[in-house]
Amino acid sequence: MALCSYIPKPLLPIPLGMKKVLLARLVAAMTILFLFAFFSPYLHAQATIVQLSDLHIGLKRAPDASENLRRAVQLINQRDVDAVIVSGDIGERPEAWDEARHILHGLHAKVYFVPGNHDVHTSGPENYRQAFGDDYYKFQVKNVTVYALDSQLLGNWDNFDAHQEPPMPGNIRSEGEKMLSWLEGQGGGGQQDRGKNKGRDNRGPRNDGNVAIAVQHVPDERDGSFPNDPKPYWTVNGDFKRREEQAFRNLGIHDVLAGHWHDGRVFNAGGFTWHLAPATSWSTFGGKLGFAVHNITPDGRVRTEFVWLDGSSEKH
Repeated sequence: MALCSYIPKPLLPIPLGMKKVLLARLVAAMTILFLFAFFSPYLHAQATIVQLSDLHIGLKRAPDASENLRRAVQLINQRDVDAVIVSGDIGERPEAWDEARHILHGLHAKVYFVPGNHDVHTSGPENYRQAFGDDYYKFQVKNVTVYALDSQLLGNWDNFDAHQEPPMPGNIRSEGEKMLSWLEGQGGGGQQDRGKNKGRDNRGPRNDGNVAIAVQHVPDERDGSFPNDPKPYWTVNGDFKRREEQAFRNLGIHDVLAGHWHDGRVFNAGGFTWHLAPATSWSTFGGKLGFAVHNITPDGRVRTEFVWLDGSSEKH
């Protein structure tokens, strides 16, 4: 039997017109893929937000507060961070605020502030607003809308030893009503107030319909029996707490960042996950000093890592 080999016929040349059509289709397909990747939130797998809290610059019982903050800045700058939030108790007086901002100026990422009970008292938030601007507002980090709130407008934290919730002065209650009305209006209502709230509503590019979180100094809820102290000092209480949490639900907020306890914790309570950052200044309950790193995925999952000032870390 004779062996024969198969010799393929030469491919027919592609007409010039067909080449142009194929090239145009290829360019169109590549353009669509590029635009999808560019505008999709999945281009960036997550937003990374660092939370500093309870800096207490100028507090006598925290003599290393300034040096600790400098150490935190060094550790944060070693990471790829989209934003830094300082969740209250920045300093004990305006001069301490200036020192804190001077240290934080060394951060590579943009910094946002909300006040704590050492920054805003029942005398009112005017001094804080003169130094930092709005004490409550919203801003955008990638696909995440952050509602930054002044929890000091929701109660009275001037007396640590009070065993019943102290009454709120009329001026603070009025300011608290304004803030909650603004927050409630973010769900689609309150259009009549948009003009006077332009600063609060436009701290970054609008990206409505994506992930939403909140940040404030004092949490609304306890972590079970922690703190093991029944005083009302540790949380937001009463009608303002219930009204704020309902506003969170209406906005689709599932995660809230807070401080105040000087203790890094992540826990579920009241239908929300509370992410409490440790302090950089001093520890109330014997915990380690450091800060929190929150990685937020496009579908809204918030994963928190505590980074201690000794360089070690703990993921939750």
